[in-house]
Amino acid sequence: APSRRWRSVAAVAAAAAMALGSCLAFCGTSSSRATLRGSGPAPSAANLRPAAGHGVSAAALGEVGDIAMLLANTDPTPAVVSVAFNIITFLPQNLWLLMVFLPGWSVTRKLMEPFWVVLLFSLVHSFIVFNVASTNPDNMADFTELLKVFDPRINLELLSNFSPQASMMNLMKSPGFVSEEWSHVLAWDLFVGRWIYLDGQRRGIFTSHSVLFCNLIGPPGLLLHAATCLLTGKGLPTEAPLSDEQDRQ
Repeated sequence: APSRRWRSVAAVAAAAAMALGSCLAFCGTSSSRATLRGSGPAPSAANLRPAAGHGVSAAALGEVGDIAMLLANTDPTPAVVSVAFNIITFLPQNLWLLMVFLPGWSVTRKLMEPFWVVLLFSLVHSFIVFNVASTNPDNMADFTELLKVFDPRINLELLSNFSPQASMMNLMKSPGFVSEEWSHVLAWDLFVGRWIYLDGQRRGIFTSHSVLFCNLIGPPGLLLHAATCLLTGKGLPTEAPLSDEQDRQ
C-alpha cells in the first residue's frame, strides 16, 4: 500500500540521518582542531569606506571596519564541520543531476517526491550550526556584527549608508559563518529546486533549465520557471486557498 511504502521511506530516512549524525560525531571526537590563521595582511579599513557622496562618514565606517575585523573569528572550523560542509555541498548534486537530466525517470520521482530528502540536508545544516555555535569562542562578537547587517536605522538611509555590506564582508572572513551560510543556501536551493521539479511533473511543464539555474544562482531559476509557465500557457502555480475555519483562527 502507498502508506506502507512511505512509512518505509520515512524509516530509511530517519536511519540515514541517525547514521550520518553518528558518523559526523565520531569524526569530531577523533579529530583535533587546527590553530592556523589565515595568511596575508588584513585588508585596510579604508577599503571598506564608501566613495565620496555616499553620505557616510568615512572615519566612522573605517572605525566600524577595524573593530569588525577584530571581532570576526578566523579560526578554522573543526574537522567534523568540514566533513558536513563537503556532504551538503556534494551529495545534493546527485539529486540536481537527476532532476535536470532524468526528470521523468521513476527513480528521480521516487527520490524527490518525499519531503525527507530536504529534511535530511536541513539536518546537516543544523548539525553545522550546532557545532560552530558550540566551538566558536567569538559567538557574541559575530552575533553583534550580524546585528549591524540588519540595523533597522539603515531603512532611513537605504541609498546612502552601505555599512551593512561592510559588516557582511567582515563576517565572511569567519570560516564558521561561511560554513553556516553556505549550507543554509544549499538547503534552501534544494527546497526550491525540488518544488519547481514537482510542479513541472504535476502539470507537464519542462523544468530542466529552471532547475539548473536554481542550482547555479538560486532565485533566477524560480523566475525562469514562472516565465516558462506563462509562455507555455500553463499559468503560474497556485496554492490551495485557506479554509474559512483557518481564516477564523
